[in-house]
Amino acid sequence: MYKGFSEAWLEELKAKNEIVSTISRYLTLQKKGKNYWACCPFHHEKTPSFCINEYEQYYHCFGCKEHGNVITFIMKMESCDYLSAIERLAKNANMEIPSYSVDSSVAEKKKNKETVLKILDLASKHYEQNLYLKTSTQAQEYVKKRKFTKKELDKFHIGYAKNWYDMVDYLKSMHFTIQNMKDAGIVETKNNNNYDVMGERLIFPIYNLYDECIGFSARSLVPTNYAKYKNTANTIVFDKSKNLFGINLVKKVKQQKGLDYIIIVEGQMDVVALHQAGFENCVACLGTALTPYHTRLIKNLCDNVIVSLDGDFAGQKATIRTIDTLVSGGVNVRAIKIPNNMDPDEFIKAEGKEAYQNLLDNAVNYLEFKIRHKMEQFDLSKIDEKAKFVKEALNIVNELNTNSEKQVYLEVIKNLTNVPIDVLQHDLDISSEKVVKKEEKPEIQYSEDAEIKAIKYILASLCYKKDYANYNFDLEKYLINPTYIKLYKMLKEYHQKNEEFRISTLFDSFDVDNEPNLKDIIDYNFNFVKNNAEYYDECIWKIRENYLKNLIKELSNKFNQSSDNTQRLEIAKEINLTQKKLRNKVLED
Repeated sequence: MYKGFSEAWLEELKAKNEIVSTISRYLTLQKKGKNYWACCPFHHEKTPSFCINEYEQYYHCFGCKEHGNVITFIMKMESCDYLSAIERLAKNANMEIPSYSVDSSVAEKKKNKETVLKILDLASKHYEQNLYLKTSTQAQEYVKKRKFTKKELDKFHIGYAKNWYDMVDYLKSMHFTIQNMKDAGIVETKNNNNYDVMGERLIFPIYNLYDECIGFSARSLVPTNYAKYKNTANTIVFDKSKNLFGINLVKKVKQQKGLDYIIIVEGQMDVVALHQAGFENCVACLGTALTPYHTRLIKNLCDNVIVSLDGDFAGQKATIRTIDTLVSGGVNVRAIKIPNNMDPDEFIKAEGKEAYQNLLDNAVNYLEFKIRHKMEQFDLSKIDEKAKFVKEALNIVNELNTNSEKQVYLEVIKNLTNVPIDVLQHDLDISSEKVVKKEEKPEIQYSEDAEIKAIKYILASLCYKKDYANYNFDLEKYLINPTYIKLYKMLKEYHQKNEEFRISTLFDSFDVDNEPNLKDIIDYNFNFVKNNAEYYDECIWKIRENYLKNLIKELSNKFNQSSDNTQRLEIAKEINLTQKKLRNKVLED
């Protein structure tokens, strides 16, 4: 069984979710030779280094070294676990998922996850019903104050935790245990009392891309010493660093209307306000800075983003951090500054949705935004302050790779400072040289054991079915690393059954990401060898030679430790025979 499913079933699943067609739903691919290429979705790059091998059915990035098959691609792109990826691919292929065989811990984890999702779904609906009770006047007054209509309340399934114990009693009545509730992040215990962690708060359910409720964000309705906003703690289904409020609704917009860009705002209130004003393409982080996981979620839906955080100093500082994370993730970024230190909700209520649309239409490229943000920290009427700003601005321009792009932003700096373009160019050239020198580091040379290198070459040659690679030499008895043993046995079994082995199979049988030696085999560069067949034979002999040399050492130690002359004579004969095999390059005993 391969991770709980039969090899045959997994191969059928992958065949029906052919890797090129599957990845093409996420990336723009270009065929060059036998392979397809794209800009890597897992790191920022302008020149495509993400390669999809159609024959072997796996991908590899020559930049960041990410690789895998269609299942691992879905796991990484959708930020989901193995079973979730299997479920999505099976649904796409209209395949029924068979019963699977896994160890008890994996089965228990899946059962817990299903229970947690069921609890969260029921809890969300119960909170939503609570909002409309006659006794929920405090929550009702708040939503009226925020001018939420029934449309927004229904769209976001906004609810109310009316007290500290109602949800505990409700979930008990649905036959869930306190531990189930704790696993879902809903209940905690203090002084032997079990209570709803979101008690007396307005509830905003958090959904994933697949419209599953995975947690809650809640706002206090009364003055408190605790945080105004509170999110569900990390659970088996929720991690605030990997989820975005409103991402499920953005996905629906893409499916129904298409997306030109996604707006990133600061909080869920802004998301609700923007939806109310007709801007449905918006998401918000959940009390944390934007992370690479968030970026990946966004990029899966759209490559273009407008950052629209609060207009105050803290909001603009957060905008710079958000920009840097998005750019590193390969997203096209523009940004706006909302006037008068307002947030999007306040601005729309004060100026109207047309004024906000005008801000979006005039959003500037992230580099210009960073330059203008930096300018606000200096008084350009003072010579020394202007000089400092120019220096800082040139450092920002140095983030660009091409001279043509740099010229565009040198013009921006020139217009802001009136410093001649040729002077800016001269200073930029000097600062660029300093950056290059700073980044130049002596390359560290790592030596690798010759036998390990030989083993990797042999296994890589067998994996890629090289003409010179064969099974005449029984490598297994010379292997110690359990991963190498398992891999060799697998390859040999395919060979004996006369079945075709593909690299993509490795990602179903091994935890490749945590096996650096296996990564080296998958990513093996055969170009460094001039005569591959000759080198293959040399590698086989290197392994055999090391084995014989080590055997001689062991026998010599036994000889020296033995006081029995008869035994010493037998050991001496064995040493002589082994030395003869070594001299004559005998491959098998």
